[in-house]
Amino acid sequence: MKPVFKLSLIFLICLSACGAFAQRGYTPDVARAIGNSDMQWQSQMSGLRMLGMRGGDITYNFKYTFTVTMADGTTKEVNSKIYVDTSLHKNYLLFVDKSLPKTDSNRNQKIFPEQTKEISRNVALISGNIKKADFATPPRYYRGIAKDSCWMFKVISGSINAYSFLSEEDGQMFNPSTIVAIQLNDGAIVKFNEENLKQMVGDDIDALEIIQRKNYMRAIKKFNRNREKEKK
Repeated sequence: MKPVFKLSLIFLICLSACGAFAQRGYTPDVARAIGNSDMQWQSQMSGLRMLGMRGGDITYNFKYTFTVTMADGTTKEVNSKIYVDTSLHKNYLLFVDKSLPKTDSNRNQKIFPEQTKEISRNVALISGNIKKADFATPPRYYRGIAKDSCWMFKVISGSINAYSFLSEEDGQMFNPSTIVAIQLNDGAIVKFNEENLKQMVGDDIDALEIIQRKNYMRAIKKFNRNREKEKK
């Protein structure tokens, strides 16, 4: 594994766009949440906390086979990492059209979030890429919804949802520093910071105490568990 992203650069990219999510054929619940979201995020890095960080100021990015749903509804398979275009301040996938010769300038094509509705990958595959032995495993697709500058993957689900700009699920390989947005139930998707998180947990003493210790991801999970207990 090789570190390929500096987190400060990735946060700048994911927080720089000041437009709302485009409603591009999602289900009514998702479209409503996206349409109502207050995504007027600052483009400056000053004051941004590295939330729940582990592993220093770098994270890891792996090459996976993504199913890309383009804005016109067509799909294509792209075997790529999630790269960063430092001049445009956007993430992109790199599609290699192997039907074209290596000398053709169109062989390598960048696919940016605004060109797509979503991307997804089959997280049931151990390797992230399709092999003959994997066909017996039922597929389980992990979706990233398109934002102006990156794709967002829901890494925590519950009363509070959390979104990451990379496609790693919560587990050993997940770095909490890649979380860039949170959402209370079906409400607005907003920037992930301590102030917004405190507003969402309200008077939940357990979650507030964990927030004071700067363990934001654990606070979200504790809040979600408490809400589940209330339903029983």
